[in-house]
Amino acid sequence: MKKKVISMILAAAMTAVMAAGCGGSANNTAEGEAQTGDAVAESEEETEGGEQTDDAYKIGIVMYQWTDAQGTNIQNFCNYLEKNLNVTFEYESTFYDDDAQVSCVENLISSGCDAIISGYDTNLVAAMSTCQDAEVYYTVALDHITEEDFAGVAPGEYFLGGTKQFGGDLAALGKEYADAVADSGIKNAGGISFPAWAFSDAPEIYASFQSELTAKGITVQDLTFTSGMTADEVQQNVKDLVNQNPDMDTLFGMASGLDYVYPAIQGSGVKLIAMGYDTSVASLMESGALLAAGNNNHTQAIASCVARIVNALEGNSYPDAAEGAYNEGSIVNGVAGYPVIGTQEELEDYVTYIVPEDGANGCVTAEELENCIISSNPDATMADLNALTNRSLSEIVEARQ
Repeated sequence: MKKKVISMILAAAMTAVMAAGCGGSANNTAEGEAQTGDAVAESEEETEGGEQTDDAYKIGIVMYQWTDAQGTNIQNFCNYLEKNLNVTFEYESTFYDDDAQVSCVENLISSGCDAIISGYDTNLVAAMSTCQDAEVYYTVALDHITEEDFAGVAPGEYFLGGTKQFGGDLAALGKEYADAVADSGIKNAGGISFPAWAFSDAPEIYASFQSELTAKGITVQDLTFTSGMTADEVQQNVKDLVNQNPDMDTLFGMASGLDYVYPAIQGSGVKLIAMGYDTSVASLMESGALLAAGNNNHTQAIASCVARIVNALEGNSYPDAAEGAYNEGSIVNGVAGYPVIGTQEELEDYVTYIVPEDGANGCVTAEELENCIISSNPDATMADLNALTNRSLSEIVEARQ
């Protein structure tokens, strides 16, 4: 799914602009007699269990903002990696302004970054050209990349690819949502999505969801597309859909389910299935208003990019990179999963392992990631990395227990 269009229009509805997070900095190792007392203790605490040195690889990350749930989750994971791998991070925010993408990239290059991760494919050709000239590696974390995204321009040797979302299998995701709600007592479900031009993956996800539930004897209406992208347009479309279908007891919200769809059905008796996650999920599930939710695994996406970057900086590449399961023609893509939450137990596991505040014991540990870096494991492959960053919630829980 190409999320840039959706995110840009959602941002237009925001009532305030949030402040971006500050840049990361390298942890310097204590030296000799110049350090005493608390300074020595602080240095030892920073480096305990990790491998960071003064020569740590410096990676910049560009996102729309850093104060939302997505930005916080990514920074928590990066803080954890800084303490456990030989990497450090710098952060830039475009504040949803596409024109700011290249200047953010330039800022990160000027700060000495060896590589840059962009959240999305924003101004891809110009940003990549800037990195190519500076001999800085560039990768995309929350979008897969195709040859068409480069509009006939060669990506260049410093482009390390994108990252396929939704676990790389749209039909499987639709089935997972269906399985999560099949036994909840619903009898008549509908679905509403942003227009197909903005959310091109929605029809395939919903078709699988519809097929699975229909086979279980549950009525599932055809997918409805919103007339526009704003909150007002989505909510009016949702209200119209509910009014026209009085037997509908559940709605699959694929148009910012929690933020846009839920306010339009609140109090109507229609239950929500949401694409998306925020801290309201706990209370909504407890009240019975929300049957299932889910979200792209941002930690897995960043982990995939970091492994590819470190390999490239060390002059290594996976022997099977050209045959990667999520590649698009000549473009190499990694993958990130999409955990679906259908029960309170799954919600607890999601909070514990997918979005932990300290980043530790999460869905990807530093040790697991290091095992996918060729300098640490000469036998590491792209297939290994993709398997690590596409584990399901249940697989992650099993690995931690």
